[in-house]
Amino acid sequence: MKSTTHPSIEINVPSETATLKQVVMCLANPVSISSLFRYGAFDIASIHQLLHNRWTFFYDYQKVCLQQKKLINVMQSHGVEVLLADNISSCISQHYIRDIGFAIDDVFFCANLRRNYRQREQQGLQQLLSSFSKVVQLKGGSIEGGDVLINEDYVIVALGEETDREGIACLKESLSKLGIKREIIVLEFSHRGVIHLDTKFNIVAPNIGLIYSNSFKSSSLRWLEQHFDLVEVTPSEVANVEINTLSLSPERLIMLSRSHRLASILEAKGLEIIQVDYSEVTKLPGSFRCTTLPIKRI
Repeated sequence: MKSTTHPSIEINVPSETATLKQVVMCLANPVSISSLFRYGAFDIASIHQLLHNRWTFFYDYQKVCLQQKKLINVMQSHGVEVLLADNISSCISQHYIRDIGFAIDDVFFCANLRRNYRQREQQGLQQLLSSFSKVVQLKGGSIEGGDVLINEDYVIVALGEETDREGIACLKESLSKLGIKREIIVLEFSHRGVIHLDTKFNIVAPNIGLIYSNSFKSSSLRWLEQHFDLVEVTPSEVANVEINTLSLSPERLIMLSRSHRLASILEAKGLEIIQVDYSEVTKLPGSFRCTTLPIKRI
C-alpha cells in the first residue's frame, strides 16, 4: 500500500463519534532504539511515562503492520477510505499518527510536538497536507493530537507531559481567528507520567466515555461526570490501553479483542462492538485511536 495524492481532500470532523469516512494511517517502521538517543527522545517527562506505563520497546514491527492492515480491512468494510502517510526513516513511533495533528470541523491543525524526534514524523504527512482543504500550523507552545478530543460543543484538551498552557492558548487563539465557536475545556491530571489524554479518557459514543478516574484532578473529574455517562476502567484495563478505542459511528466502536468486560458494558448501552487483535501495537502504550488520524466524519 502506498500513499496517494488527492486533488482536494475536504476536512470535516465535527465530533469524535460522527460516522468515519476518511482517515490517515502510517504503517510501522523497523525498530531503531538508537534513533531515540540520536534525536534526544529521553527527558524527565519520559522517565515519568516509563514509570507509569507498560512498555516493550522490542516489538515486531512486521506484526504491527499486519495488525494495522487488519484494522484497515475492518474500516474499509465499513465504508472508510484509508490514506497512508509516507514513512520517515528511524521514526519508531510514526505509526502513532494521531499526535502529529488533528481536525476540528473544517480545519486540520498541524500539532506542535514537544519532542525533537517526533517532530520529524510530520514530514510523512507533507504530500497529503498539500491536498487538505484548510490547514493551520500551531506554532506556540506544544500540543499533540492525543491530548485533544472533540464533541458537538467542546474541544477538550489535557494539560500534561506533551501539551502545555502555551500550546492550548495558541489553539484557542487559532479557533477564534477561524470563527470556530467552540469552548475549550482544559483537563488536568492528578499525577505525572500520562502519555496522552486518550489513554485515560476517551469518548466512545455521544455522551459516553471510558475513564480511569484516578488520573484526574477533582475539578476535571467533576466536569467529566457532569457531561458524560462514564464507564470506569480497571488498573489492568488502563495498563492494556483499553481506553484507546476508535468510533466508526455513533453506534459502532472498535475495541481490543481482550476488552471483554468493557465490550459487554458498552453493548448493554446500545453500542455495536467490533473487537480486533491489536496486541503487538499496544506494546508501546497506544492503540486504535493513537494509530488513526480522522480527517472526515459526517
